[in-house]
Amino acid sequence: MKTLLKLELKKTRLWPCIFAGLAVVAAALALGGMFLAIGHTGSRSDRRLSSLVFVLQMATVILLVGFSLVAAALCNLVFIEPYTGRNLALTLSCPVSRGRILLAKLVFAGLFTALSYSAGAVITLTVMLLVDHLVGSLGTGSPGGLLGQVLLMLATNLTGLVGLVGIALCLGFWKRSLPIMFGVLLLMDAVVGNLLSLSPLLSALVLLIIFLASLPAWWLLHRTLIKIELP
Repeated sequence: MKTLLKLELKKTRLWPCIFAGLAVVAAALALGGMFLAIGHTGSRSDRRLSSLVFVLQMATVILLVGFSLVAAALCNLVFIEPYTGRNLALTLSCPVSRGRILLAKLVFAGLFTALSYSAGAVITLTVMLLVDHLVGSLGTGSPGGLLGQVLLMLATNLTGLVGLVGIALCLGFWKRSLPIMFGVLLLMDAVVGNLLSLSPLLSALVLLIIFLASLPAWWLLHRTLIKIELP
């Protein structure tokens, strides 16, 4: 497995995904900074703008949407291109069982997505909390309660990220269409993003449902790739 993961690392063009992840973090910081500025300048037309939890939720919306697109692009490089492009014969001729190859690809894409999302979320939320603390915190309640809410948001978002990408990837591979994959992903991102801004609990429930719905999609994709043959 270690050797297969090293091979995936060497042959996969990760730099575009890394730069895209940095762009997502920059966008999340920009949006979060805007909401922090609104909250600290005394705007009370919407009470949510004075809530640190809401500001952090808005940042996590950008992180979720952005990193779902990054993960989809990575899955295109790891799953779709090797099984639909000119490298299909080389992929199928590897002296390793298809199951192990698929598992290595899944572990590789999952590790990169989880690590990049976690790193981006830690950087974004740390910077925002530090800025908020320096200018006078919007937060109310205990720091432990805020930490619990933040961790819950990150856990549900990461779970939902797996579900969003799984459903979009399965549909995109089935139709052999990248526009369909990204179109479905953007549509689901828009729905989840709106729910996140309205009700964190409702969005967490929807993300859980999406994750559960993606399990059959991941299984179907696995079965399809296991049985694929040369044209």
